[in-house]
Amino acid sequence: MKTNHLILFLVLVSHYTFAQIDAHYWTHQYGAKGLLLNGAVIASTEDETAIFYNPGAMGRGETFGLSLSFLTPTYSELSTDNFLGKGTTVTDRDFRFSPGFAAVGFPIFGDKRFHGGATTFTRFKTNLSFRGREVGPVASDVNQLFIGNLDFQRKLTERWLGFGLSYKVAESLSIGGAQFVVLHSESTDLQIQKDIVPKDRPNHLLYSFRSGLRYSFHASGGFLTKLGLSWRPIDDDILVGVTLTSPTYLYAYKSASFEIDELRKTHPDSTLIRSNLSDAQLKNYKTPFSIGYGIDFNYNGWRLSLSGEYFRNIKNYSIIESADDPYDGLATTPTLQQTSVRTGNKEIFNFAIGAQKKLLNGSTLIFGFRTDFNQRKPLEGFSQFEFLASTPSIYHLSAGGLFTLWNNEFSVGMDFGFGSRNGKENLIDFSNITPSNLFDVTATKDVTSHFRSFVLILTYDFIFKQRR
Repeated sequence: MKTNHLILFLVLVSHYTFAQIDAHYWTHQYGAKGLLLNGAVIASTEDETAIFYNPGAMGRGETFGLSLSFLTPTYSELSTDNFLGKGTTVTDRDFRFSPGFAAVGFPIFGDKRFHGGATTFTRFKTNLSFRGREVGPVASDVNQLFIGNLDFQRKLTERWLGFGLSYKVAESLSIGGAQFVVLHSESTDLQIQKDIVPKDRPNHLLYSFRSGLRYSFHASGGFLTKLGLSWRPIDDDILVGVTLTSPTYLYAYKSASFEIDELRKTHPDSTLIRSNLSDAQLKNYKTPFSIGYGIDFNYNGWRLSLSGEYFRNIKNYSIIESADDPYDGLATTPTLQQTSVRTGNKEIFNFAIGAQKKLLNGSTLIFGFRTDFNQRKPLEGFSQFEFLASTPSIYHLSAGGLFTLWNNEFSVGMDFGFGSRNGKENLIDFSNITPSNLFDVTATKDVTSHFRSFVLILTYDFIFKQRR
């Protein structure tokens, strides 16, 4: 197959995330220090982002604060080889802004030992679109033509609304908790069409395989609880942070729907169809339990920060289970069609390392590194979703500076992300279609992808606060 025969594009319409990064657990970081330290702030968060990173550290050293984070332009690029058959290369480039973060912190109960906070932010937002078309000769018969169409789209949006409270047990120890409301919406659509026609009569269909699967679900009003501890065992020398994050629970609203459409023309006189469209009950939607830790200490004039978070695996479970008669009992022989969508998440441990150094002019030089491992498992029976609906595990390097002006914290820096993977199945090998393999959905495992991104961190955090 010639590369110039391939018409392929990826489209992103979101204003808050970049195209190819899927909803990994550590996809996005927040706040000036959170970005520059690449998330190594579980022990050392000092602003209102503590309600997310470690609610035990909320309000440390301040009475009132408003944190607004935005303006992080992001360039990303994903290059994919052999995705639709050997010899094909697809490169997608995109420029967007990363998710913002808004939070307010305030004293409560008239007691300086208590501090409250509220926040709203986009945790995940993904809109991946893929369309491909190929027309060419059939490998086994020069008098036949093959027409292949591919259309894929996955949308995911998750927003968190949260309220937190911290209590200073002693000057060296504080504890806290945050209660989040989670609004999650997700949809996936995969359409495949493969036809073989005579070259001299292209409107006459010899063989055909058309397969479509669409499903969507909403899990809104779920609750998620995060507990945190911040401990300073030695004055100003060491900070320790620990967090526990629950799975989401008690959804106020759950819904799901699916559509299946399949046609197989295996012979000019033989055609089989399978079709159904129905609302369904969302069986479950799960997020993992996680444990986070952090330590922050001085070493040779540098402030070093280490953070890590372990995410427990989620065993495969049913999103949608349906037994439905698509003909509503009107067919001579009642047909009960079973539909099942099952998935799960892998066990993941992400970690981050950061370093800070105070300069003579009062600004701070900051470096950071973090992992963002891909936790997604493929849908059972639909392994081709694994490649389309997710990105490689990604590693991030950051560098920049932080300075204070008029009680506002500004940051300037750059984050570089990179990752790659190989050995995945190409969705369809359009380069070698014959009547005997027309109905195969996957082919050889020779797909390779390379990812890189550049995030410009510029005047990111505006914090209005009165310090004690």
